[in-house]
Amino acid sequence: MVCILAALLQVARAEDWKFSTSFNYDTGKYGTSERTNSVYIPFTLKRYYGDADFSVTAPYLRQSSTRQVIRVGGSPTRSNKEGTTVTVGSSESGPGDILLRGNCLLKRDEPRSFGLSLAGSVKLPTASKNKGLGTGEMDESVGLEFAKKLSPRWTLLTDGYYTIIGDPSGTDFNNQFSLDIGFYRPLSVEIGLTVLYETRSAIISGNHNPKDISGTLDYKSADGNNYFGGLLMGLSDGSPDIGISAGLSRRF
Repeated sequence: MVCILAALLQVARAEDWKFSTSFNYDTGKYGTSERTNSVYIPFTLKRYYGDADFSVTAPYLRQSSTRQVIRVGGSPTRSNKEGTTVTVGSSESGPGDILLRGNCLLKRDEPRSFGLSLAGSVKLPTASKNKGLGTGEMDESVGLEFAKKLSPRWTLLTDGYYTIIGDPSGTDFNNQFSLDIGFYRPLSVEIGLTVLYETRSAIISGNHNPKDISGTLDYKSADGNNYFGGLLMGLSDGSPDIGISAGLSRRF
């Protein structure tokens, strides 16, 4: 994290920003008897500082709920609390948790070598705990992001993170390990495909570990915008059954 802080303090030689937003919908039962549908719309502003970057994400969230499912660590999770069920079909919406994230390049991906970055993030508890949109507590995460170009057409990707989950009063959440592995492949000059398998440890004891596979297509248009769309399929009861996303980003 030292290199991230140092980069933030230095005077940048040229402005380099990126704004991104997306629409994300997922649906699943998460080990309960009722289905929960979620809409997540993040607005992210990122600032680049040479080999480091820093971003702020402010999201809007809408989630149908029976209060059997709460949002912990940014993801829907089956609650183990009794007496939390409300009318089926109700929904809650509002601001989600703000995320502050920094990334520092430790080693560039060069021929016969690999790329490695250090990432850290803090989740600010701005989502409503009473609505089930958040826990009302801070989370902190640190991880490593690895990339290895196997050939001009294939790049191996794998990331690992450890997240300290904040515990509301009377609750004992497990801290979380997460790992993803996959690849990036350019399909043309403008289009690229990323496929990832992700597994995470359960935040609540007794829940299934979330596991899923996702694919994302990126399109770099002539107007300077980058458009992307994705599909996610859950592989365990701890994940959504299916998720779709679409968004855009632009550097300026």
